[in-house]
Amino acid sequence: MNIISANLNFILLDVIDQKNSSGLKLKLTHTNHFPRKLKPKEFKNFELKLIGIEKKTKLKTELKKFTDNYLDIEEIENGILDFWSDSYQIGEFKVDSFVENVSELTKEDWIDNYQNLLNFYYKQNDEKTKESILQTKFLDRLKKLTEEEIKKYERKSEFFKDDEDKINALNERMNLANRIEQIRQQFISELKNIE
Repeated sequence: MNIISANLNFILLDVIDQKNSSGLKLKLTHTNHFPRKLKPKEFKNFELKLIGIEKKTKLKTELKKFTDNYLDIEEIENGILDFWSDSYQIGEFKVDSFVENVSELTKEDWIDNYQNLLNFYYKQNDEKTKESILQTKFLDRLKKLTEEEIKKYERKSEFFKDDEDKINALNERMNLANRIEQIRQQFISELKNIE
C-alpha cells in the first residue's frame, strides 16, 4: 500500500526529526475516527521516512503546522515531493529517497490511538462547553434587552399617550422586542428537544 501518490486521505499524527541526519519520519493514519464497531484489521500503522531532504528545517516547520490535519503527498518528478493539506499547498521539497512502511498496529500504537481519541473527545467537549456558555450569555442578553424595551415602552407610552406618531413608533419597537422574545423562546424550546 502506497503513502505517496495514494488515493487515501492521510492524517499527519507526528513529525519526528531523525537526529544527526537530513531525514524526517512522518507518522500517519488513514482514518480520522474510530467506528462504532471496531474492526482492528482496518487500521494500519503508516510511516514515511524521508531521506536527504534539501530544506529539512523548512519542511519540518511547515509540516508541524498541519499535525492532526489531512496530508496528501504527490511525487511530481523524481526526487521532488509536493505536500498538500486539503486544498492548501504546503510546498514542494526535494528528497534523495523515501521509504514507506505499512504495518499492523502494535499495542503501543493502539494506546497512542486511544490517547488521540481521548484528546479529540475532550477537545470537542471543551468546545461544546464554550458554545453552551456563549449560548446562555447570548440568550440572557436577549432576555434583558426585551425586558428593558418593555419597561421603556411602559414609561414612554404613558408620557406620549396623546402623540399618535410617537405611540406608533413605540409600538413598532415593542413589536420587534416581542418578535425577538418569541425567537428566543423558540430557540430554547428547540434546544430542549435535541437528544
